[in-house]
Amino acid sequence: MMFDAPLSFTKFLSGWLPALAVTATVEPPAPRLGDLFLIHLGGLPVPIVTCVLGALGILLARPFARRSEAELGWPLKLLVTAIMLITAELWIIESRPGWLFAFIVAIGMGFSGYSLLEVFGDQVKDFARDAFAKARATIGISPKGKD
Repeated sequence: MMFDAPLSFTKFLSGWLPALAVTATVEPPAPRLGDLFLIHLGGLPVPIVTCVLGALGILLARPFARRSEAELGWPLKLLVTAIMLITAELWIIESRPGWLFAFIVAIGMGFSGYSLLEVFGDQVKDFARDAFAKARATIGISPKGKD
């Protein structure tokens, strides 16, 4: 339907007021799925299924990141994983996102966290290599350890 002339205020109200009346009397929608599975810990409602999906999103994002971070060792990898899990779980408990949104954000957080770990590790290795090469050059040792 196309309007050829501007809609008058009275015609607008004649369509808008009945729509407003109908929406005001309609029953509220069913509760969100995330609100159906709540556990109360210390008086704080925790959406358990959403938290599980957030943790899975972070852990399952690992294959999407590059593989060279294995050289950095398990302690650093576990530390970054723990930081991302704590951050995701606190965000989920605080803001109560829906299941799908929490899962997608957790995948993105996991992928970017692991990728950032790898990039940071590469930069630290390059910095250390350059620092040792400059130190060797300063004291007169050739780069391969031969004079």
